[in-house]
Amino acid sequence: GSPTYGTDKPAAAQLAGDLTSAFSVVPKNKDRIDYKPRPELVKPAPGQKELPPPQDSIATASADWPESPEQRRARLRADATLHQDDPDYQAQIVDDVQTDPTAIKAAMAQSGSSHPPAWTPADSDKGRAAEVKRRLAQGKQGDPNTRKYLSEPPVQYRAAAGTAPAGDLGEDEYKKERRLKKEAAAKNKSGGMFDWLPW
Repeated sequence: GSPTYGTDKPAAAQLAGDLTSAFSVVPKNKDRIDYKPRPELVKPAPGQKELPPPQDSIATASADWPESPEQRRARLRADATLHQDDPDYQAQIVDDVQTDPTAIKAAMAQSGSSHPPAWTPADSDKGRAAEVKRRLAQGKQGDPNTRKYLSEPPVQYRAAAGTAPAGDLGEDEYKKERRLKKEAAAKNKSGGMFDWLPW
């Protein structure tokens, strides 16, 4: 017989039954589903300990949760408004407009442009470039002496074996390619008796 594909009928009989049931006008009499009412919620009995209160939202409970740009802007604005009368207050907002006229003129003369140069972080804070370099070095993976992430191989696996060739670059690729072409040409010119056979 023909395969049944998990049904009790062959494939042709199943297809015919599906097509006739799809075009039939009279609905099939299906067994009614016996719906049961949903049970009541489980609550602690009187005198038992009550359920603990729900946890706070992670975004508000944890100080490590990242701050959205809107929240940061609102926090900085509120902080600046609070200290607006304090002459010693140092704002945390970075000024992204160059205001030093001598630096602007020197940069315009150096670039030969009639437009002021683009803002760079060094214009606002001299230590900012060093901070960026420090963070890049800190985030760099693959330090041979330390293991920062678990996804990195252990430090002892990164050390080369004593027998491994160190500093040997091997044969130059261009010379290797020329050598292999010469060897292939010499092999094809062998002129044997059976060279004319295709196999």
